[in-house]
This record gives sequence, structure tokens and C-alpha cells, in this order.
Amino acid sequence: MPIDFKSLRKLETPQTSVMGRSLDDSERVVVLVKLRDGAKRPSFVTPRTEIAPRIFSAEIDARQLQKLQADPSVESMSLSQSLPLIK
Repeated sequence: MPIDFKSLRKLETPQTSVMGRSLDDSERVVVLVKLRDGAKRPSFVTPRTEIAPRIFSAEIDARQLQKLQADPSVESMSLSQSLPLIK
């Protein structure tokens, strides 16, 4: 089932290229997650990289975006995007 980006209020506005296509539930995405002050990381997410004390990246199935949306410890999230190759 495709993910409805409009239902994810904590998701910072994704790029137009991401909004223009639908994500399947099982598609893997890299998400940047910002936690609320004093909150613990959700147990269902394994961080890839700790960026700051309250910010980390993780690779998750798109269906987990809904779980992050519902988790009270999550302040906001955004989909990571690949940077263009610089020659």
C-alpha cells in the first residue's frame, strides 16, 4: 500500500521528486529523525548515524514512517536525499 505523505504531519516537506512518486510499504528509505527534549529513541529504530544528541539517521521500511509519526518521542523527521556526484 503506498504511503500517503500528507498524513505524516511530523514529516518535513519532502522534495518534489519524492512527493511525485509513491513509496511502497516495504521500500527502504533513509530518514533523519529529531527527538523531543529528554526523549529516548524509539526501540523499533536502529540508528545508522548519530548526528547530534537528539538527531540521528536510520534506514527503515517506508511503513515505519507511520510508526514514527505516532511515536510521542519524535519531534520531526525528514527523508534523506542523495547528493549529486561532484566531479
